[in-house]
Amino acid sequence: MFSTIKRNFFWPLNCVVTTLLITLVADACAQDSAPASSTTSVTSTEDSPSNLKVSGFLSIIGGNVFNGSLAPNYAANGGSASLNGVACPCYIADYSNAGVYGSAFSIKPETHAGLQLQYNFSSDFNFVGQVTVHTQEDDPAIQWAYFNYRINGNWEVHVGRQRIPMYYYSQFQDVGFAYPWVDPPPELYGWEATNYDGASLRYSNSFGDVNLTSSIFNGIEKLGHSEFYQTYYPGDTDVEWSAIRGIDAEINDGPLTMRAVYLEANTSIISTANGVNQYAPMKTYGLATNLDFDTWFVLSEITQQKRDYTELGYSTTSPASTIGVGYRWGKWTPFINYGIFTSSSSNPALVAASDYKRDSLTLRYDIDSSSDIKMQLDRSYDSTNNQFGNTSVIRLSYDKVF
Repeated sequence: MFSTIKRNFFWPLNCVVTTLLITLVADACAQDSAPASSTTSVTSTEDSPSNLKVSGFLSIIGGNVFNGSLAPNYAANGGSASLNGVACPCYIADYSNAGVYGSAFSIKPETHAGLQLQYNFSSDFNFVGQVTVHTQEDDPAIQWAYFNYRINGNWEVHVGRQRIPMYYYSQFQDVGFAYPWVDPPPELYGWEATNYDGASLRYSNSFGDVNLTSSIFNGIEKLGHSEFYQTYYPGDTDVEWSAIRGIDAEINDGPLTMRAVYLEANTSIISTANGVNQYAPMKTYGLATNLDFDTWFVLSEITQQKRDYTELGYSTTSPASTIGVGYRWGKWTPFINYGIFTSSSSNPALVAASDYKRDSLTLRYDIDSSSDIKMQLDRSYDSTNNQFGNTSVIRLSYDKVF
C-alpha cells in the first residue's frame, strides 16, 4: 500500500516507521480495552503508564459550483474542458489532492481524516507519526513519520518524514478545526509536493515578551503518482523535489505574529503518456503577518515561487497572496478573505500567463471545544480566461478533533 510514495533512500527508515506505527496502534487498542473514566482518545503520559498519545481529526466537506461561466476565448487561450474529470467551469479547492468541484454537489474533493501518534521513549526522545486518508485518493498517506530528539531547552532535531514548512499553516493544514476557512486558501496552499524525507534542526527561545522559533531543513520528496498533476494530466505523473533545503523563522509579540521562509529545490516532472519531461531549479519566498486582538483578527500571507526551465528556454514566476479579517462573536466567527494568484513566463509564446482572483465569506460556528461547522461562499475570477472559468461556489463542512 501507500503507492503514492515512491521509495527513495529513506525507504529502510519508512519500513521501520510503518512497523512502528502498526505496533503503536496495537498498543493504543490495548490501552483502550481497559476501563477508563474519560471518552477522550488522547492518553496522557502523566495519568497513564503508557507513553503513547493518540489524537485525530476529521473534516467532512461538501459543495458545488452554483454559478459559472467560460469566456468565449477560453478554449482558444488553452483553457481545459475539464479538470480531473470535472467539466468546467469548475473550482479547484485543493490542488495538492486534485480536489475539484463541479455543478453537482459532492463530498469527494476535500473530505479527509487523520490519525496522529506520539510515542515518548523518554522526556527528550519521541516518535511522531501521522496517517491521513482523503476521499479523493485511493490509498492512505503517511504525512509524518519522524524521530524527535530534544538536545536541550532550545534545540531539537527531527529525522524522518515531515511536512515541508512552506506556509504558515503547513504543519496543520489538514486540521480544519485549526483555522477559520473551510480549507486553507488554494492560491497559496497547493503545490505538487507537501512532505519530504530528511532532517530538520529547530530552535526556540524567548526574549522578554518576544517568542522566536526557527528551523533549517534538508531532504527529498518522490511521488510515483502526483495528485496535483492528476488535475491536469490523465495517468501517472512522476514528481521529484531533490535537494530540498531552506530556513524559516517565526516571531510572536503579543497580538503580532510574523513568519518568513526561504526554500529551494530541484524539481522534476515526468509524464511519459502526456509527453511531459521538465526539470527546473526552484526558489520560494514567503511571509505571513497575523494580528490577533482576541475579538478581531487579521490573517495575511504572501509567497513567490520561481522556476528556471533552462533546457526548455523559459522561466516562470508565480506570486500569490491572501488576506482576511475575522470577528469572534461568542461561538460565531464570520470571516472575509481575498486572494490572488498570478503566473508569468519569460517566454509567453511557450507558456501563457495565468491569473485568477478569489473572494470568500465564511461563517463558522463552534459546536464545542473540539468541533465546528462552517459555511463558505467563494467567487473566483479567471482573469486570463484559461484557468477554470468564473465560478461561484458554496461549501459546508464539519470539523472534529479528538
